Amino acid sequence: MTNIMINKIVSTSTFLLLLSGCGIEYRENPVCKELNYMTFEEFRAKGIEILPSQEIEKAEKIYVYKNTLLVTEKDKGVHIIDNSDKQNPLPKAFLKVLGNKDISVKKGYLYLDSYMDLLVIDIRDLNKIKVVNRINNTFTYAPKEDYYECEFDTSKGVIVGGNQWEN
Repeated sequence: MTNIMINKIVSTSTFLLLLSGCGIEYRENPVCKELNYMTFEEFRAKGIEILPSQEIEKAEKIYVYKNTLLVTEKDKGVHIIDNSDKQNPLPKAFLKVLGNKDISVKKGYLYLDSYMDLLVIDIRDLNKIKVVNRINNTFTYAPKEDYYECEFDTSKGVIVGGNQWEN
């Protein structure tokens, strides 16, 4: 009986050792080696940029508000398109908003996240888009998905890239 137990233990141990050597070899993500940060003060001072319209690279969400289309690009910002003439939509602006993932509109005000902050933007007149308010620390800060597997130090601020600035 003792030999049977010893054989089972040896077989199980051997199997577990072999199994632990199988699979994908862990390799450190090179992006994580040298993360670049922007302090929260710099991040907020930079604010959002209201830019001329740009090509949509990778649309995420499309939000319709009256005659306006709002198209998000995850972590980049929001494209604003005047859709009054359904046959000829007119791109009006691009709101560059770091860390943006979601939007909502109520009574002509666009609400959007910028990492941990909530921004309120007046879009009632698409020719005079303006930031109305920024409410700091509304959400828990989480870096872009590209950096989820990295160890990061939130005391340094917002991660803006690995090995080089991405914004």
